[in-house]
Amino acid sequence: MADSPPTPDPADQPAEGRSAASGSQAQAGGELAEGLRAERRPASDPAAEVRPALERVVRGLRNRLQGEARAGLATVARPAAPSAPAPSREREVAGTPAGPEAAPDSAHPRAYARGSEAEGDDAAASPDAMAAQLKAELTSAAENAPAVHVRGPDLFDLRTPDLEEGVTREDALARVAAEVAECTRCAELVASRTRTVPGAGNAYAKLMFIGEAPGQEEDRQGLPFVGRAGELLTKMIASIGMTREDVFIANIVKCRPPGNRQPAPDEAANCATFLARQIAVIRPKVIVALGGVAAQNLLQTHDGITRLRGRFYPYMGASLMPTFHPAYVLRNYTPDTRKKVYDDLLKVRAELDA
Repeated sequence: MADSPPTPDPADQPAEGRSAASGSQAQAGGELAEGLRAERRPASDPAAEVRPALERVVRGLRNRLQGEARAGLATVARPAAPSAPAPSREREVAGTPAGPEAAPDSAHPRAYARGSEAEGDDAAASPDAMAAQLKAELTSAAENAPAVHVRGPDLFDLRTPDLEEGVTREDALARVAAEVAECTRCAELVASRTRTVPGAGNAYAKLMFIGEAPGQEEDRQGLPFVGRAGELLTKMIASIGMTREDVFIANIVKCRPPGNRQPAPDEAANCATFLARQIAVIRPKVIVALGGVAAQNLLQTHDGITRLRGRFYPYMGASLMPTFHPAYVLRNYTPDTRKKVYDDLLKVRAELDA
């Protein structure tokens, strides 16, 4: 996918009003400038404008921290009761929980401000001073808080329903393929398809390739990447010392769009659950997105493949590398295009070996 054309440099645009001014025009311009200077008002102080907002945020954070430290909570947010009214805008800004579990009145930002004034605190304390005090309170609360063990999100640590006890990965992938064959979510694709193309390859693969959609030959055989682009993909895989039997190959959509058009967003969304289940079963270490359509759907971005390729992105517990689609390489079979694809594959090989 081509990137948007560069924005013309304003310096290249024709200038307006560059003709030489007459003596009377210059004199009028001088008088106008003199009048503007006389009416100019002093610029406002940016710090004075942001100080009230910053003070409210700091007070809200401090109040929230004190409430949670008293309750011995380890999390930042607590869900409100179902019957609780919607929090007001003031409480949202201050960070005070609403509803039955709301902090006592003494912990409200306004009450806290009143307490500070009663204790003789400087109401006009600088933002730096308030930030330093907040940092000290955060440090103290962290040292006294109970130990909490939190694991980062990792899809592969979640048990997928397809991998029930006693079910092999091969059986789990076969179950997904059977559901794909019976899928009727996309009426246009169902009416025009010959066979569904769920994907094929090693159920224990550390490397997975995801393309855009099946083509004519794939629709006929029910297998991914078996046409001319598939032949080039086989060579790409061999260039890093692997075979098709070592990898798993799938597509964003499982049916051929009519006329080999790009899959529509709703078609990709209808197949997304099937693809996600396959990834969860296979648990690849690296995923290669072949082409802009695949990369954009997986990463949920509008950036073109030229910008996306060449670096890894975290995706469902794996490292995702976008690169050019084999069909694009065949249409642009230049040394530069082939070198870029090969460089991407070398990075994939290095990531697999790491």
